[in-house]
Amino acid sequence: MFHRTKSSKIKQLFSGKILLVLILFSLFAFSLHKEYYSLTKIDYNQKEKAVQISMRLFTNDMELALSKQFEKALELGTKYEIADADKLFVFYLNQNFSISINGKQTPYQFLGKEFEKDAMFVYLEIKNIESIEQISVRNAILTKTFYEQENIVKLHINGRAKSLILTSTNDKGMLNF
Repeated sequence: MFHRTKSSKIKQLFSGKILLVLILFSLFAFSLHKEYYSLTKIDYNQKEKAVQISMRLFTNDMELALSKQFEKALELGTKYEIADADKLFVFYLNQNFSISINGKQTPYQFLGKEFEKDAMFVYLEIKNIESIEQISVRNAILTKTFYEQENIVKLHINGRAKSLILTSTNDKGMLNF
């Protein structure tokens, strides 16, 4: 029969605790890695001759980007949201998001925003669009704040669905329909 010494029991106990600490540390380290992405949906409504755009952004990420650019907290989605928050957000949006339809830069109208939990939903519209054969999208939202930012763009045009993933190193995409 094999008898363990007191020192071998201590070594076994000590090595087990080290292994547990290493496992917990690695799990904690992976959970700290945050993913940065947004989702933009672009739908062409042929009946209304309008392009309807909705964006889902993380509110705290957008707040950070805007506060860095404008050097003040906008307090998005709170009862303390500053009076000119929409004006500043639209200015930021115009600098970082654009659409060209059939080779022509096309301005959009900001319809509004709303908040749900940690998300910010933004609504835009482009009117008087007779047809879409080609669309170019530039989406650099949050890419200056977060290098890892991925802006996913899903398009539904002329009964066809296509998508783009735009990043800090490639913030433009063009699709034919």
